[in-house]
Amino acid sequence: MTGATEGKFSELFEVIQDYSKREYDYQDKALQVLAGSYTFMFESEDMPDARGVIDDILSEYDYVFTTLERGNLDPLSVDAVVKVALYKEEYMEWGLSRLGRVLEGIFRRSRTDETYSDYVTDARVVIRGLERIVAGSVLEEIVEGNGA
Repeated sequence: MTGATEGKFSELFEVIQDYSKREYDYQDKALQVLAGSYTFMFESEDMPDARGVIDDILSEYDYVFTTLERGNLDPLSVDAVVKVALYKEEYMEWGLSRLGRVLEGIFRRSRTDETYSDYVTDARVVIRGLERIVAGSVLEEIVEGNGA
C-alpha cells in the first residue's frame, strides 16, 4: 500500500497491511475495514492507496474470497473493491478489472468444483458491483460537470 506510513490514518493502514499478510480471519477483517474506510470519493484528505492490499488478498484466493460458513463469494470482498474503486477516478478502471477477475475466478471454480452451487448468485453480486462502479463514474461526471 503506497503511502501507508504517511498521511491520514497511517497507523490504521499499517495494521490493515499487516492483517492482509496473515490468515483468512485477519484478511477478512482487513477487507471489512477497507470497505468501511473508503466511503466517499470527495474527502478533503487523501486516504492511502489500498489497491495493492486488496490485490494481495484476492489473488491468494484466485479472486474468489469466500465465506467460511457456506463457501460462497464473500460480498464484502466485492464491496471493498467497489469502495476503493469509487474513491478516486483513476481507481475505477482497476476496480472494473478486479471484478472481472472475480468473475473469471467464479467461472473457473464453477467448472472445477462440483459442490459449488452458488456461482450464479455470486456472479450477480459481482455484476451489481460493476454496476455501482459504472454508476459512480457517471455520478462523478455529473458532479464535475455542474461545478464547471
